[in-house]
Amino acid sequence: MPFGNKLDPNNRWVLLSAIIPWGELEEKYAPLFNATTGAPAKPFRMAFGALYIQQRLGVTDRETVELITESPYLQFFIGLQGFQYLKPFDASMMVHFRKRIDPELIKFCNKLTRENGIAMIQKLLAASVQDDAEVEQEDIQKVEIELGVRPPSEDETSNWGTLILDASCVPDDIPFPVDMRLLNEARETTELVIDSLFEQLKGKIPRKPRCNRDKARNLFLVYIKKKKHSIKEIREALKYQLNEVDRNLKSIDKLIACGAMLSALKPYLYRKLLVTSELYRQQQEMYDADKRRVENRIVNLSKPHVRPIVRGKAGRKTEFGAKISISDDNGFVDLDRVSWDNYNESTDLIGRVVQYKQERGYYPERVCADQIYITVNNKNFCELHGIRLSGRGRSKKTQDQCVTVEQKEIFRSDLRRRSVIEGRFGTSKLKYGLDKILTKLVSTSKSVIGMAMFVMNTEKILRLLRLSFAFFIWLYCAVLCMTRIEPRKGVSMAI
Repeated sequence: MPFGNKLDPNNRWVLLSAIIPWGELEEKYAPLFNATTGAPAKPFRMAFGALYIQQRLGVTDRETVELITESPYLQFFIGLQGFQYLKPFDASMMVHFRKRIDPELIKFCNKLTRENGIAMIQKLLAASVQDDAEVEQEDIQKVEIELGVRPPSEDETSNWGTLILDASCVPDDIPFPVDMRLLNEARETTELVIDSLFEQLKGKIPRKPRCNRDKARNLFLVYIKKKKHSIKEIREALKYQLNEVDRNLKSIDKLIACGAMLSALKPYLYRKLLVTSELYRQQQEMYDADKRRVENRIVNLSKPHVRPIVRGKAGRKTEFGAKISISDDNGFVDLDRVSWDNYNESTDLIGRVVQYKQERGYYPERVCADQIYITVNNKNFCELHGIRLSGRGRSKKTQDQCVTVEQKEIFRSDLRRRSVIEGRFGTSKLKYGLDKILTKLVSTSKSVIGMAMFVMNTEKILRLLRLSFAFFIWLYCAVLCMTRIEPRKGVSMAI
C-alpha cells in the first residue's frame, strides 16, 4: 500500500476475494490457452475480477481500468501482489475477457462461490456455539433456511425449499427499428463497400459505379422529419430506398467480377454487407406482399441476432433484446436460459425442478410461478413428486379449489412469495446494467447477463456474512457480560 498503510480486512473487496475460490476456477480456465504459443495470458483472477468490478460498479471498459489503477483494494481483488501505478492491462482486453469467460464458466463459478460462502457462514455460526455460547438450535436453523441449506430432518426424502421461476426481456442498446432507417443504413453501408472496392480497381475501370447519395439522403431526411405519413408516402419512400440498395448490391457484384476482393474489406464492413444483403431480401419480401412480418426479421445491422420480443407489457408491448429465464433458489438467482428468439418459458419448469433434485437430492416443497407456467404437464409433474405448484392459473378455478382458510392463506402467501423474483429483475436492470446491453456480440452479451446474476448472488452472500458476523459479535459480548470473564486469547473481532 502507498504511505505504508494496510488493507482493511472487513472491506467488501477483501471479503469477496476470500469467498471466490480462485484456485479451482483457474484450473478450469487455463486449458483455454497454449503454454508455448503467444504472449502469456492474464490470470483468471485478473480477468474475472475486472469483469466483476465493471458489472458491480456499472462503468465502461476504460473507466474500469482507471478505477483499478487508482484503488489498492481493487488491485488486491484482481490478484496483484502489491500496489502499482501502472495499468495492469489495456482497456481493449475487457472484450477478450468477456469472450473467454462464457456463461457456463460463470455458472460453475457461481456454484462454487455459493458453496464456499455458505461454508464460511456456517463456520462462523459454529464458532458461536462453543462451550460458553449457548444458542438455541432454532436460531441456527433460521439462518440455515436463509442460506438455502436444508435443516436437519429425520425424513431425508421429504421435499424442502422454494423455487421461483419467471422470464423477462433484457433490452439491447439499439434504436427503435424503423424500416426506412434500416434501409438508409443499408444503403450507406453498400456505398462504403463500393468506395473500398473501387480503390482496389483504380486504373482498371474507367469510373466508379453511380450512386444517388445526396438525393437518397435528402429524401430520407424529409421523410424521417415528418411526423405522420400516408400509406402512399410510406410505400414510395420504401420503394426508392429498396431500388437504391438493389442497384448498389448489383454494382458490388460487378466490381467483384472485375477483380475486386471482398477479403480486403474491414471485418466489420464485410459483416454489415452480409447482413445488408439479408435485410434487403426481407424488406423486399415484405414490400411485395404488403405485410409487416417476416421470419427472423433483422432489426439492427450491428446486432443482427436481436429479434423483436412481444411481451405485451404496459408502455412496452414489444422489446428488442434477449429473453431470459431465471429461477430464485431460496434467495439465490440462477440463469436458466438465454435466447434472442421468443419462446414459451413454461417448458423450462420441469427441467429446472429436475436440476434442483440433482443438486440437492430432494425436490422443492413449492414452486411459485406466473400463470403461463400453470400448464397441464407442469401440474401433473408437480403432483407426481409432491410439489406444490402455486400461481394464478389460466382459469379462476385455482383459487376456488382452496376450501379451508389455511389453504387460502397458503395460496396468498405463495403469491406474495412469487413477487420476490420481480424484485430480482428490477435489481438486475436498475443496478447491474441489464436495462441496456451495450455489448454487440452474442457471446459477450451472454457473459454480461451471467455476470449480473453472479454479482447479485455474491452481494447476498456478503450481506449474510455481515449479518452472521454481527450475530456472532453480539452473542460473544452477551456471554462476556453474563459470565463476567475476560476474552479468550486468539479471539479476533475482525473476520
